Amino acid sequence: MSTSLSWLRAEIQQRMLDKLQPIQLKPKKILIEPDFTGFERSLFTKRFPNAQIDTIADPQQTAFQLNTLRAKRFLSRLISDRGRVLMDQEIAHDAQYDLLINNLCLQNRSSPDEWLAMAYEQISEGGLICFSYLGPDTGKELRAEGLSERCLQSLPGAWDMHDVGDALIQKRYSDPVMDMEYLYLEYQSNQALFKDALGLGLIHANTPNSEFGALTTKKLTLEIVYGHAWVLDKNLSRGSGKTAYIRADAIKRK
Repeated sequence: MSTSLSWLRAEIQQRMLDKLQPIQLKPKKILIEPDFTGFERSLFTKRFPNAQIDTIADPQQTAFQLNTLRAKRFLSRLISDRGRVLMDQEIAHDAQYDLLINNLCLQNRSSPDEWLAMAYEQISEGGLICFSYLGPDTGKELRAEGLSERCLQSLPGAWDMHDVGDALIQKRYSDPVMDMEYLYLEYQSNQALFKDALGLGLIHANTPNSEFGALTTKKLTLEIVYGHAWVLDKNLSRGSGKTAYIRADAIKRK
């Protein structure tokens, strides 16, 4: 997602935070992946002032023409002693967080279910995963216009929310909650629409101006899908029927 749409990420992050209000949760460690220019972390620092908040550097910091090292240093200035800026490879499989936040990224992953499985390993027993992503109806106006395949680009992880809900259960999450809302954007020019469609990943960068300029619509639908689920009974392996199997490493002597 481009920097021109950073307002959208900020808006959705605030809505995600609002959805957490009724949930009784006092996390000691929070992971935000990724954090876009430190905005997400600042919101959660106010909500959870006593928590250690780690963030994963946004790989799209290249939009600021910063290399990885400079991007990390840039974000580090926004981090207090109660948090770290991490790179993807620095997240250990046994890292344990009480709350994991992912904002508007799942739609860009080719295998959202694989990410859910990895996230499960990073969340502690009794912890919560909270995420948002762009759903399949996003940009439906562009598809209705009949743009050629050389223009349109699909979002690989823009799954139906019911499919993501099923994936959460399959990956051993408990009590998944999914909901959705539509946001409608209107534009004064095709150029402005093109810029946002490109930033959202709905069209290819080499889309001919002549073809896109012929659009009759100046509207864009965003389907925003929200989800959260708990990690419970983590030491129990999956079983069938009425039988539950406990991992050998979960058996401890008194």
